[in-house]
Amino acid sequence: MKRLCILLMVAMMSLTSFSQRSEVNVLLKQETRLTARGNDAELILKAMVQYKDGGDAVDLQSIKLNLDGTTRIVDVAEVKVYTSGLEDCANNRFHETASLIGSCNPQSGDFVCELDGQLLKGINYLWFAVRVASNAVEGNFIDMSCLEIVTSEGSYEVKNTSPSGSREIILARTTLLRPGDYNSTNYRIPAVITAKNGDVVTVTDKRKYNNGDLPEDIDIVCNVSSDGGHTWTEPYTMAYGTGYGKGFGDCALALTNDENGIIAAFVGGPGFWGSTPDNPLRMYISRSNDNGMTWTEPEDITHHIYGAECDDPERKEWLGGFFGSGNGLLTSTGRIMFVVAMRENNNREAVCNHAVYSDDNGLTWKVSERASVGGDEAKVTELVDGRILMSIRHGGNRWYNISEDGGQTWQASTSEWTEINSTACNGDMIRYTSINNGDDKNRLLHSSPVGNSRKNVTVFVSYDEGETWPISRCIVPYNSAYSSLCILPDNTIGFYVEEAYQSEGDYCTVFYNFSLKWLTKGDDEYVDVPEISDDIVNEVEIYPVPAHHMININTANARNINIYNVSGQLVYSLENKNENILTINVSDWKKSVYFVEIIDENLNKKNGRFVVK
Repeated sequence: MKRLCILLMVAMMSLTSFSQRSEVNVLLKQETRLTARGNDAELILKAMVQYKDGGDAVDLQSIKLNLDGTTRIVDVAEVKVYTSGLEDCANNRFHETASLIGSCNPQSGDFVCELDGQLLKGINYLWFAVRVASNAVEGNFIDMSCLEIVTSEGSYEVKNTSPSGSREIILARTTLLRPGDYNSTNYRIPAVITAKNGDVVTVTDKRKYNNGDLPEDIDIVCNVSSDGGHTWTEPYTMAYGTGYGKGFGDCALALTNDENGIIAAFVGGPGFWGSTPDNPLRMYISRSNDNGMTWTEPEDITHHIYGAECDDPERKEWLGGFFGSGNGLLTSTGRIMFVVAMRENNNREAVCNHAVYSDDNGLTWKVSERASVGGDEAKVTELVDGRILMSIRHGGNRWYNISEDGGQTWQASTSEWTEINSTACNGDMIRYTSINNGDDKNRLLHSSPVGNSRKNVTVFVSYDEGETWPISRCIVPYNSAYSSLCILPDNTIGFYVEEAYQSEGDYCTVFYNFSLKWLTKGDDEYVDVPEISDDIVNEVEIYPVPAHHMININTANARNINIYNVSGQLVYSLENKNENILTINVSDWKKSVYFVEIIDENLNKKNGRFVVK
């Protein structure tokens, strides 16, 4: 009897040992940054999978997923699963160390993705990603749920299958430079411009040894994209720093009057606060005559601007200055212009802004009268009436000033925009459309952080030449600072920004591309006026153009007169009563471009167009 009891106990212990299985616990985290057409290995979910109570490892066989929350399944070209084993990493770097262990086609409803990998004892990191379709729809969303993980020891249901959030699709989003890339600890100070051949050109401070400003050892590097920001050249050096006090930085870009010309303005040397008239923070230009692919050696223009070598008796006493990085300006008259922040004296609270401009394509430079006291980095753009608008960095409501004479003199005091309220930080401002160029309306764009810290960089739209900024959209809803804007050949918007997502450390520099329709959430859309008016030549005498109040149209021999707006809608029609001149009051008409169709008695047509301002 005693022996029988012992045998039963041994059998029960064996059964317990056989039926006990390992434990797998899963915690999911959602990636929420914008994604873009054609991007590969775009993270949707990060899974921290704890494996314990088993052997040293267990085979992963499959996972059950669904794409509920995804606007269109066909926006996802492929689903991919990676593992980095027991090694965690930043979301934007997982693909550097992780191994692909499974992929499958997306499906509606629940579907299984077969895997060929292992879970190691401890906390494993799995990365559930997608390849975004090249024709994915801007504004659609991609989301994913993980329902079950199957190993060789059993299946395990995931408790919180889909954390809140998703990724919205835009036209392009590419990280150009990250801390540690190309043997540099940091990158900062983005600037972007669209070259005359349509390429997108960026320049960035390569802060090789730390994140400090000049006089640290800093290079300026350039990247170029020929496909709208999806792919980029390797960075190459425009200005090479050779040690402490011998670096370069704070670069601004403008087009020149040359066929393929771009000019870069930047500074180098002792730093803004260490600059003196005898040892100034030096100002340089560099030129590209091939749309940003190569650049000339830095050319020192300090003596034109300020310091002991300057001929102007007042400016030769100024202490230090630097260019506002981002966009410069090529005006309609051919004037090249940048803005400097200048220490005219030792009062740290009284940094002043001046426009620096050239009327001979950058050979010589002049300095405007003072535009602000207490400002900082600033940008300029040309208004449709030829005035120059300056936007000035300032904590709280952003400042602005206006020049009536092409940037030579400025209003006596600055004004402020209540809609653009942020901590003191650099931003950018450019023209998007102009009725002077035949567009349907005037639009300006402005970028800036929003709030009392450097985050939430937002792009604003103005329809009244910078008087108000009624529409805006936050592009980077997390840590973000300096930014720069450009317009691509297809009339979409390029945006180059420094940003730091969650716990990923110092700033990366990231390029975004999106449409006006996406930016305004459908409230506004670019109208391709040249496409509408390709066949329209000025066969009709129309004056004055542009019109403010009255427009006169030569209607001799005309039977019917039709006028259309840029959307092709008929806005005016008249059967002519033998009048030779038709005069119309357009003072209440929308400021835009209009197209005139004249039909004679033989049904022949003549076309023309005019602008209402």
